[in-house]
Amino acid sequence: MRFSRAAGFAATSVIVALGAIGLSACKLEKSTGYIEIRTVPANPPPHLKLILDSEALEPLKKGAAVLRQQVGTHKLAVAGSGDPLPLCELVVKKDRITTVTVSLLDRPPRCQCRAATGTDAASNKKCEG
Repeated sequence: MRFSRAAGFAATSVIVALGAIGLSACKLEKSTGYIEIRTVPANPPPHLKLILDSEALEPLKKGAAVLRQQVGTHKLAVAGSGDPLPLCELVVKKDRITTVTVSLLDRPPRCQCRAATGTDAASNKKCEG
């Protein structure tokens, strides 16, 4: 039995169309990880706001929040009445949690990483998960 050229073209078109529909149904998600932010004290002064990548965060409930973020480096800052003061950089890895504690009692406020990179953790302002 021989197939005609038109039948072969029609079959190929159907396969390509089904493949395109299948690909469009797939959700291509970007790689994400998590940032856990804790504050000391748990209820920081209302005039201080945390800023992640130039976006102000809602006040943290009970001094902690877990945020889902794209993989990469994000900048954490604190703002009072003036310009934001950069605190540290948070490196988010795929399916990992980067934990940082922000001490607002100190002047100036500072970040404390659960696991710091480099040899001198005290002077390092980069947190990795």
